[in-house]
Amino acid sequence: MTTNTTASDERTTDEVDGTDPADGASDASVTRRRALHMGGVVGLGGLLGGIGVGSDTAAASRDSSSVVHLDYDDYDDWSDIYRVSNGNSDALSLVASPTYSGERALQLQVSEGDHWGVSTQYDFEDGLLELNGRVRFALNTNWSMDGRNYANCRLWNCAISHGEGSAGSGDTDGTNGWSNRLYVTSRGTNPDGPFHLLSNTYHMDHPGWGDQDYLIDGEPEAIAAPEIEPGTWYEFEYYVAVNTIAAGMAIPNGVVRYWLDDELIYDRGDFRFTTDQENNIIDSNGPVGHYGGTYTAPQNLYAYYDDHSMALDSTFCDC
Repeated sequence: MTTNTTASDERTTDEVDGTDPADGASDASVTRRRALHMGGVVGLGGLLGGIGVGSDTAAASRDSSSVVHLDYDDYDDWSDIYRVSNGNSDALSLVASPTYSGERALQLQVSEGDHWGVSTQYDFEDGLLELNGRVRFALNTNWSMDGRNYANCRLWNCAISHGEGSAGSGDTDGTNGWSNRLYVTSRGTNPDGPFHLLSNTYHMDHPGWGDQDYLIDGEPEAIAAPEIEPGTWYEFEYYVAVNTIAAGMAIPNGVVRYWLDDELIYDRGDFRFTTDQENNIIDSNGPVGHYGGTYTAPQNLYAYYDDHSMALDSTFCDC
């Protein structure tokens, strides 16, 4: 289905995000995907208890060059893993169902009529020059993005360098932050799905509203156009590498890559993120729910996350 876009449609990703401080398979050919197991509750829709935000959030050191795996079964409180940078901390909870593996998953709610959800950060103590991450995610079975030509909802902060340049509150100048984030979008499809994905990047050569790369057939940066079915688990892998600097100038060789269930779906290597590799590099990543834009969620929406892993200043396979 083809949609017509307007100027107001194009400016939908983060118009209110300027307030973000940012400081088992269902298909035999896809081994890392399986149907959402609801534990006997069809279309789980309730928020199962809000949990407060603590101060002892985990952080990783730039010198560790290690792989961190977050098994949510090991935590009694999600705030032992992530901190909140914006939104409502009650929107995130550890739940027993649905899960991809083990006994716990994260549930994130965006309430009807709201933009936020919540934006979370897993912080890196000294920052990173490259980050390779993996997480399994699913949308609830009745996820809908009805009510407008198309809508976008942010699901994951892939790499954030804290500062006003990391969101809609200020231009990205190479010293004041930058970011890359994953969205689910109804652009080019029906409001009840299946949905497409969107990569949104704030970088030096596209300040203001950020650079929006829709992973849809015909879009110049789309290597593939995966369809996201509500009620299905997917493995999302992302790789972000900071650009190099020569004579104080940012070289356009910063990298963002995405894979979905082991298939490369997005690959750009021409970003200029920073002119300061000491203070303006990768500070955090983590789950997020942010709907719109100038528009809000048409109903209660729930995203689920499991098995978050990160290779710090390295990749999962250095072979």
